[in-house]
Amino acid sequence: MAIAAQGCSGGSSGTGTGGSAGGTTGSAGTTGAAGTTGAAGTTGSAGTTGSAGTTGVAGTTGTAGTTGSAGTAGSAGTTGSAGTTGTGGNTGGTTGRGGTTGAGGSTGGMAGRGGTTGGGGGGTSGGGTTGTGGTGGGTTPHGSAAKFICAQGVTYGNPLTGMGTIQQVTAPSPDFFAFLEGPVWIGGLGTLFFSDNASGPEKIWKLVPPSTTPTVFIAMSGSNGLGVDNNDQIIATIQTAISSANLPRGITRFNPMTGAAGTKITTTAKPNDVIVRSDDNVYFTDPSSGFYRITPSGTVSAAMTFNGSPNGIELSTDENTLYVGDVNGMKVMKYTLAADGSVMTSTGTMFTQTMRGTVDGMCTDCAGNLYVGTQGAVEVYSSTGSYIGSVVTNLQTSNCTFGGADRKTLYMTTPSAIKYVTLNVPGLPD
Repeated sequence: MAIAAQGCSGGSSGTGTGGSAGGTTGSAGTTGAAGTTGAAGTTGSAGTTGSAGTTGVAGTTGTAGTTGSAGTAGSAGTTGSAGTTGTGGNTGGTTGRGGTTGAGGSTGGMAGRGGTTGGGGGGTSGGGTTGTGGTGGGTTPHGSAAKFICAQGVTYGNPLTGMGTIQQVTAPSPDFFAFLEGPVWIGGLGTLFFSDNASGPEKIWKLVPPSTTPTVFIAMSGSNGLGVDNNDQIIATIQTAISSANLPRGITRFNPMTGAAGTKITTTAKPNDVIVRSDDNVYFTDPSSGFYRITPSGTVSAAMTFNGSPNGIELSTDENTLYVGDVNGMKVMKYTLAADGSVMTSTGTMFTQTMRGTVDGMCTDCAGNLYVGTQGAVEVYSSTGSYIGSVVTNLQTSNCTFGGADRKTLYMTTPSAIKYVTLNVPGLPD
């Protein structure tokens, strides 16, 4: 008969080992070993899962992010009438996870000419903020007025004391200079501009010291005398109209960086020399007809005359007196200017009698001395008309201006060369 099979006892439940305390989650308990099969025994029940270990302590904060690199400096503002806004510094680096604050952008954009410097961007949590750009304004020295160039309250000595050696710059081969005129210094560019007014057609050249090799800036300018306005634009007397360049006879502004022509004021007179006051009044001469004023709105006055041939024209350092030289005589006239810049012709009187003839272009220094180009020298006179001395060139000296980083270099135009010398007193760029 059949014999019933007897089962062995079932397998015991295995207890899982606990998870280790600490950073990682404890491992689950292992399953208990199954009971061995009895002859007819049932399968032992599986061991229960061991209780999970407690959550380990959280891991430490990750390594902090490195400091963001500083924003680059904003680009400089471009030349403008009141200075365009400079571009601000770039945004600083972002904060790393748990890291330190990114550095702010570096200094903002440089001010445009006449503008103030932009403030730098400060770094904030989560990355530096963008640097503030330069704002417009009117604080940077510019133009030809003494109030922008000369230090106030300074007492100067004799400008010719300790005068250096006169040197010269000539045209690069195979070019040549026919008759140089109208030197003007643009301080913001560290550049001297001048005309060759007999080269057919007239040209404007430029010289960037310390180089002594000039280059042609405008090949067809029709120009004679040059000046500088309050936006550091070149003011040129166009004595010869050049239709192909769309340059009528009169006064034209040129961009000193590009040479592009700007505002043009047509005149019936043949302009010879020019000077600009800080309120934008412009004065120019025509030896054949007189001297003129152009108002800030662009109106050309009637000719003003005296017994002579007006050529060189200059302002006193306080801009209240207008000097006009007589090219066919040996004298310089002076006129009082009204607050609006109009010429009070009834005040005309002789400022000085020169030592030499052919009185031509003029310039002034920060002491108020007047420098007069003549046949063979630049003669120097005090603000009261007293003769101080001469810078002798032994050539017809058609005009002059001051330049250089310290404004103490006197540049003089002669027919075939630029003469220059260091003086003891800084001066104006014409």
